[in-house]
Amino acid sequence: MRKIAILNFKGGTGKTTTAVNLSHALALSGKSVLVIDCDPQGSVAGWLGINPEHTFFDLLTDQVSIENCIHHTREGMDVIPSDKRLTLIEVRLAQRENMGTAFLEKLSSLSKYDFVLLDCPPSMSILNLNALEYAEEIFMPVSLDYLSLRGVRQVIESLPEGIEITKVIPTFYDQRTKKSKEILEDLKSFFKEKVTMPIRVNVRIAESSSFHKTIFEYDSKSRGAHDYWELAKEILRG
Repeated sequence: MRKIAILNFKGGTGKTTTAVNLSHALALSGKSVLVIDCDPQGSVAGWLGINPEHTFFDLLTDQVSIENCIHHTREGMDVIPSDKRLTLIEVRLAQRENMGTAFLEKLSSLSKYDFVLLDCPPSMSILNLNALEYAEEIFMPVSLDYLSLRGVRQVIESLPEGIEITKVIPTFYDQRTKKSKEILEDLKSFFKEKVTMPIRVNVRIAESSSFHKTIFEYDSKSRGAHDYWELAKEILRG
């Protein structure tokens, strides 16, 4: 089971977009996938049209079992959704002696999935500390604008021992612009083979969320569907 944190401390880099669409691509490839929304904004549930009775907050506060928090959304693709109450967890976890081990404790029984993807909030927080303690690797979406490189540096400087960035996923790539090409080359010069093929700018991806569909359900012939399908194949190759 691969446990992956989808992380960048800058907002707007495509973390949730990647969590939702990469997960569905992996599921369509025959893999079993669990998406855990660690962000109080609850964007994964909103994207997929889930109206959950129980969320990650309920699991972390011992109100329900993990089985009652898992929502079956697509064949091969499950979700533990989040909601705004997760903001309250920061205070509770800060009072624990081992404030970074809550995810490890609550998710320890998971074993049936090929992939567990954690959609992380865009901040240096106790929630992300827990996500990084649980996960074994990081996929980092990086939007191809200069401000996003600041978020990259913050992630690198904050990594605990025992986890590394295994994939850097360029997002919002526009091959018509010099800026996109320059930043992509900068990423490749630093991260080398860890940089994946870029996810191109595609309005169909943005549209799909308002219909509560993944890009494969909304427009399987779009550039967005092609790019996330190719990304999934690249990840499955190792």
